[in-house]
Amino acid sequence: MGIHMAEARIDLGRLRNNIEIVKKHLGKVKVLFPVKADGYGHGAVGISRLSEEAAVDYLGVANLLEALELRQAGIHIPVLILSASRPELARELVEADVTVNVSTLEMAKALEQAAARAKKTVKAHVKVDTGMGRNGVLAEKAYDFVHSLHDCPHIEVEGIFSHFSVSYTEEPSDQEYTRQQIHIFNQLLKELERAKKLPPLRHIANSSALIQYENEVTTGYYNMVRPGVLLYGYPEVSRPWTQGIRPPMTLVTWVVCVKEMPPGRYIGYGRKYRTDSQRQIATLPVGYADGINPKLACHQGQVVIQGEYAPLVGGISMDQLTVDVTHIPNVKIGDEVELISDALPAEEIARRTGARFTEIVLTALSRRVARVYIS
Repeated sequence: MGIHMAEARIDLGRLRNNIEIVKKHLGKVKVLFPVKADGYGHGAVGISRLSEEAAVDYLGVANLLEALELRQAGIHIPVLILSASRPELARELVEADVTVNVSTLEMAKALEQAAARAKKTVKAHVKVDTGMGRNGVLAEKAYDFVHSLHDCPHIEVEGIFSHFSVSYTEEPSDQEYTRQQIHIFNQLLKELERAKKLPPLRHIANSSALIQYENEVTTGYYNMVRPGVLLYGYPEVSRPWTQGIRPPMTLVTWVVCVKEMPPGRYIGYGRKYRTDSQRQIATLPVGYADGINPKLACHQGQVVIQGEYAPLVGGISMDQLTVDVTHIPNVKIGDEVELISDALPAEEIARRTGARFTEIVLTALSRRVARVYIS
């Protein structure tokens, strides 16, 4: 149990099985496993070590800090920084032995100069904006941008990629938009191929796109995919081949207080909950500082104790929350409580809080929560 107030138990067997299912289904298509945001809350280093053992081809992180954490932990497989970096970090990026997202001339020039001084070559993937509207060179300017990188002998353009805006929905208008993004990117790749400037790695598919648009994003020009939340056990779109995917994380805490509360007593900040009868209330030593969404307060959320569901009552504090266990006999201090589990999956918590993505639940877990890996 240790000294932590909560544990995220990561079943590495389940994670390995998820990876094997995806790799077997894809065949020769390479897999980049996003481990940004501390491995979607699962612990980036632990997840990356398992990924290395499972022959994942690439890891994806958000920034240089996350990349350095993996390298300092002895992770050797290729790491792509998926988001844009600041040009003033060019020297550190070159020294870090990572692959860099390049989508501006400023970044390209800074990398070229830093790599030349270090007498090294830095690998880069060009990020193309096909409709997301964030970082990335606009698709209509991407051909000229890739061409300009040929004047940077210390930058190896290893890949080119884009990202979807609404691939997770099955609304007809969103599906049309997603297919338009694929078409725009395909046209660019075709131009680059004709000019003999097509980078070796081409990828556009996140988890939902891999499932819903599989043929369009794993054939032709495409030879790598980026399934994140899928490998963490939550297919955003269901297909028969995803049925064996299971979430590897179980989040638990322990009861630290149980007491009888008379009728008419308030519980928690703001006096939002008042007992209407004699109630048995258990206090748990976790709160929003650990990643528990405050929107789960006052019967919006629930936990599992002794195999029974118990509703959250009162507000969620920084370090504590309260649940009604009146209907569960013999609850006592030290009883284990499930916050995320097979009985209470992250997708259900996302639904209860109005969140669109399961990732919001998983990545909210703070470093106060111990990550415990189970083989």
